[in-house]
Amino acid sequence: MTHTFAKKLTFTMFIMALALISGAGAFAASEDEGLYDPVPPENSAYVRFIHAQPEESELPPKVNGKERDGVKFGGVKPYSVVAPGKIAVEMGSFKTEFDAEAKGRYTVILQNKALRVEKDPMATNDLKAHIVVYNLTDLDDIAIKTADGKINVVGPIKAGQMMNIEVNPIKVSLKVFSGDKEFATLNEWPLERKENYIIAIVKGDVGGIGTYD
Repeated sequence: MTHTFAKKLTFTMFIMALALISGAGAFAASEDEGLYDPVPPENSAYVRFIHAQPEESELPPKVNGKERDGVKFGGVKPYSVVAPGKIAVEMGSFKTEFDAEAKGRYTVILQNKALRVEKDPMATNDLKAHIVVYNLTDLDDIAIKTADGKINVVGPIKAGQMMNIEVNPIKVSLKVFSGDKEFATLNEWPLERKENYIIAIVKGDVGGIGTYD
Protein backbone atom coordinates (compact mmCIF):
# COMPACT_ATOMS: atom_id res chain seq x y z
CA MET A 1 0.00 0.00 0.00
CA THR A 2 1.27 3.46 -0.86
CA HIS A 3 0.79 6.45 1.44
CA THR A 4 1.18 10.05 0.32
CA PHE A 5 0.57 13.26 2.20
CA ALA A 6 -1.37 15.97 0.41
CA LYS A 7 -0.75 19.64 1.02
CA LYS A 8 -2.97 21.34 3.63
CA LEU A 9 -4.75 24.28 2.02
CA THR A 10 -7.87 26.41 2.56
CA PHE A 11 -9.77 23.63 4.35
CA THR A 12 -8.13 20.70 6.08
CA MET A 13 -9.17 17.53 4.41
CA PHE A 14 -8.51 13.86 4.21
CA ILE A 15 -8.00 12.64 0.68
CA MET A 16 -8.46 8.95 0.29
CA ALA A 17 -8.01 7.09 -2.93
CA LEU A 18 -8.60 3.42 -3.49
CA ALA A 19 -7.53 1.92 -6.78
CA LEU A 20 -6.89 -1.26 -8.71
CA ILE A 21 -10.13 -3.17 -9.06
CA SER A 22 -9.61 -4.90 -12.36
CA GLY A 23 -11.57 -8.11 -12.67
CA ALA A 24 -12.74 -10.87 -10.38
CA GLY A 25 -9.27 -11.85 -9.22
CA ALA A 26 -8.51 -8.32 -8.07
CA PHE A 27 -11.67 -8.26 -5.98
CA ALA A 28 -10.59 -11.24 -3.92
CA ALA A 29 -9.58 -9.84 -0.54
CA SER A 30 -6.85 -11.23 1.67
CA GLU A 31 -7.61 -14.29 3.76
CA ASP A 32 -8.58 -12.32 6.87
CA GLU A 33 -10.89 -10.08 4.87
CA GLY A 34 -12.67 -12.26 2.31
CA LEU A 35 -15.57 -14.59 2.90
CA TYR A 36 -14.63 -17.07 0.16
CA ASP A 37 -11.52 -18.59 -1.36
CA PRO A 38 -9.27 -16.34 -3.52
CA VAL A 39 -11.32 -17.05 -6.66
CA PRO A 40 -14.87 -15.87 -5.85
CA PRO A 41 -18.00 -17.52 -7.24
CA GLU A 42 -19.15 -16.01 -10.51
CA ASN A 43 -22.25 -14.28 -9.12
CA SER A 44 -20.63 -12.90 -5.95
CA ALA A 45 -21.27 -9.42 -4.59
CA TYR A 46 -18.58 -7.14 -3.16
CA VAL A 47 -18.65 -4.89 -0.08
CA ARG A 48 -16.10 -2.35 1.18
CA PHE A 49 -16.00 0.33 3.90
CA ILE A 50 -15.04 4.00 4.27
CA HIS A 51 -14.52 5.42 7.79
CA ALA A 52 -15.59 9.07 7.63
CA GLN A 53 -16.73 9.65 11.24
CA PRO A 54 -14.10 11.92 12.88
CA GLU A 55 -15.20 11.28 16.47
CA GLU A 56 -14.65 7.54 16.15
CA SER A 57 -11.29 5.83 16.53
CA GLU A 58 -10.23 2.67 14.71
CA LEU A 59 -13.22 0.37 14.15
CA PRO A 60 -13.37 -3.22 12.90
CA PRO A 61 -15.99 -3.57 10.13
CA LYS A 62 -18.14 -6.69 10.06
CA VAL A 63 -19.89 -8.33 7.12
CA ASN A 64 -22.55 -10.90 8.07
CA GLY A 65 -20.90 -11.21 11.47
CA LYS A 66 -17.39 -11.81 10.09
CA GLU A 67 -14.99 -9.24 11.52
CA ARG A 68 -12.31 -7.61 9.38
CA ASP A 69 -9.21 -5.70 10.41
CA GLY A 70 -9.89 -2.29 11.93
CA VAL A 71 -10.00 0.89 9.89
CA LYS A 72 -9.11 4.34 11.21
CA PHE A 73 -10.83 7.62 10.41
CA GLY A 74 -9.93 8.50 6.85
CA GLY A 75 -9.35 4.88 5.91
CA VAL A 76 -10.83 2.66 3.23
CA LYS A 77 -11.11 -1.13 3.43
CA PRO A 78 -10.91 -3.15 0.21
CA TYR A 79 -13.80 -5.22 -1.02
CA SER A 80 -14.95 -8.39 0.74
CA VAL A 81 -16.59 -11.08 -1.34
CA VAL A 82 -20.11 -12.05 -0.23
CA ALA A 83 -22.98 -14.13 -1.50
CA PRO A 84 -25.80 -11.98 -2.94
CA GLY A 85 -28.89 -11.42 -0.82
CA LYS A 86 -29.46 -9.81 2.57
CA ILE A 87 -26.17 -8.40 3.92
CA ALA A 88 -25.66 -7.24 7.51
CA VAL A 89 -22.81 -4.74 8.01
CA GLU A 90 -21.38 -3.12 11.14
CA MET A 91 -18.75 -0.61 12.21
CA GLY A 92 -18.50 -0.32 15.98
CA SER A 93 -22.01 0.26 17.32
CA PHE A 94 -23.34 1.31 13.90
CA LYS A 95 -25.31 -1.31 11.98
CA THR A 96 -27.46 -1.62 8.87
CA GLU A 97 -28.66 -4.17 6.33
CA PHE A 98 -29.12 -4.08 2.58
CA ASP A 99 -29.92 -6.38 -0.34
CA ALA A 100 -26.88 -7.11 -2.51
CA GLU A 101 -27.35 -8.06 -6.14
CA ALA A 102 -25.23 -10.69 -7.85
CA LYS A 103 -22.06 -9.03 -9.19
CA GLY A 104 -23.02 -5.78 -7.44
CA ARG A 105 -20.31 -3.67 -5.79
CA TYR A 106 -21.16 -1.66 -2.69
CA THR A 107 -19.44 0.91 -0.48
CA VAL A 108 -20.55 1.23 3.14
CA ILE A 109 -19.80 4.70 4.51
CA LEU A 110 -19.69 5.56 8.21
CA GLN A 111 -20.59 9.25 8.47
CA ASN A 112 -22.96 11.43 10.50
CA LYS A 113 -23.23 8.67 13.12
CA ALA A 114 -24.81 6.21 10.71
CA LEU A 115 -23.93 3.70 8.01
CA ARG A 116 -25.14 4.30 4.50
CA VAL A 117 -24.70 2.03 1.51
CA GLU A 118 -23.80 3.25 -1.98
CA LYS A 119 -23.92 0.98 -5.03
CA ASP A 120 -20.78 1.59 -7.04
CA PRO A 121 -21.17 2.30 -10.75
CA MET A 122 -19.72 -0.24 -13.15
CA ALA A 123 -17.16 0.39 -15.86
CA THR A 124 -18.49 0.01 -19.38
CA ASN A 125 -15.43 0.49 -21.60
CA ASP A 126 -12.44 -1.85 -21.25
CA LEU A 127 -10.29 0.55 -23.26
CA LYS A 128 -10.56 3.29 -20.64
CA ALA A 129 -9.78 3.89 -16.96
CA HIS A 130 -12.75 4.24 -14.65
CA ILE A 131 -12.71 6.90 -11.89
CA VAL A 132 -15.31 7.14 -9.11
CA VAL A 133 -15.24 10.10 -6.69
CA TYR A 134 -17.12 10.37 -3.39
CA ASN A 135 -17.53 13.91 -2.04
CA LEU A 136 -17.98 13.26 1.68
CA THR A 137 -17.57 16.94 2.62
CA ASP A 138 -20.17 19.69 3.07
CA LEU A 139 -18.89 21.50 -0.02
CA ASP A 140 -20.97 21.60 -3.21
CA ASP A 141 -18.27 22.35 -5.76
CA ILE A 142 -15.64 19.65 -5.31
CA ALA A 143 -13.89 18.60 -8.52
CA ILE A 144 -10.88 16.58 -9.59
CA LYS A 145 -8.74 18.41 -12.13
CA THR A 146 -5.33 18.09 -13.71
CA ALA A 147 -2.60 19.57 -11.53
CA ASP A 148 -2.52 22.82 -13.49
CA GLY A 149 -6.26 23.26 -12.97
CA LYS A 150 -6.92 23.61 -16.68
CA ILE A 151 -8.75 20.34 -17.37
CA ASN A 152 -11.73 19.24 -15.30
CA VAL A 153 -11.65 15.44 -14.93
CA VAL A 154 -14.60 14.81 -12.59
CA GLY A 155 -17.11 17.24 -11.12
CA PRO A 156 -18.22 19.56 -9.75
CA ILE A 157 -19.74 17.16 -7.25
CA LYS A 158 -22.25 18.28 -4.63
CA ALA A 159 -21.83 17.47 -0.93
CA GLY A 160 -22.56 13.85 -0.14
CA GLN A 161 -22.76 12.86 -3.80
CA MET A 162 -20.79 10.49 -6.00
CA MET A 163 -19.74 10.88 -9.62
CA ASN A 164 -17.88 8.65 -12.06
CA ILE A 165 -16.23 9.01 -15.45
CA GLU A 166 -14.23 6.87 -17.89
CA VAL A 167 -11.07 8.45 -19.32
CA ASN A 168 -8.27 7.51 -21.67
CA PRO A 169 -5.35 5.70 -19.97
CA ILE A 170 -2.60 8.24 -19.32
CA LYS A 171 -0.10 9.20 -16.63
CA VAL A 172 -1.43 12.30 -14.94
CA SER A 173 -1.11 14.41 -11.80
CA LEU A 174 -4.47 15.25 -10.25
CA LYS A 175 -5.57 17.77 -7.65
CA VAL A 176 -8.74 18.38 -5.66
CA PHE A 177 -10.43 21.74 -6.17
CA SER A 178 -13.36 23.58 -4.66
CA GLY A 179 -14.37 25.81 -7.52
CA ASP A 180 -11.12 27.44 -8.64
CA LYS A 181 -9.38 26.98 -5.28
CA GLU A 182 -6.92 24.15 -4.89
CA PHE A 183 -7.43 21.85 -1.90
CA ALA A 184 -4.86 19.08 -2.22
CA THR A 185 -2.58 17.18 -4.55
CA LEU A 186 -3.23 13.53 -5.30
CA ASN A 187 -0.70 10.95 -6.42
CA GLU A 188 0.59 10.99 -9.95
CA TRP A 189 -1.32 8.01 -11.24
CA PRO A 190 -0.71 5.94 -14.35
CA LEU A 191 -4.37 5.65 -15.34
CA GLU A 192 -4.55 2.24 -16.96
CA ARG A 193 -7.24 0.74 -19.12
CA LYS A 194 -9.71 -1.63 -17.45
CA GLU A 195 -8.69 -0.29 -14.00
CA ASN A 196 -11.09 1.31 -11.49
CA TYR A 197 -9.85 4.23 -9.39
CA ILE A 198 -11.95 5.31 -6.44
CA ILE A 199 -11.36 8.58 -4.56
CA ALA A 200 -13.15 9.62 -1.37
CA ILE A 201 -12.80 13.18 -0.07
CA VAL A 202 -13.46 13.74 3.63
CA LYS A 203 -12.98 16.94 5.61
CA GLY A 204 -10.85 16.49 8.73
CA ASP A 205 -8.85 18.50 11.25
CA VAL A 206 -5.36 17.57 9.97
CA GLY A 207 -3.58 17.55 6.63
CA GLY A 208 -4.66 15.22 3.85
CA ILE A 209 -3.75 11.58 3.43
CA GLY A 210 -3.90 9.89 0.05
CA THR A 211 -4.05 6.10 0.09
CA TYR A 212 -4.58 3.61 -2.70
CA ASP A 213 -4.15 -0.12 -3.26
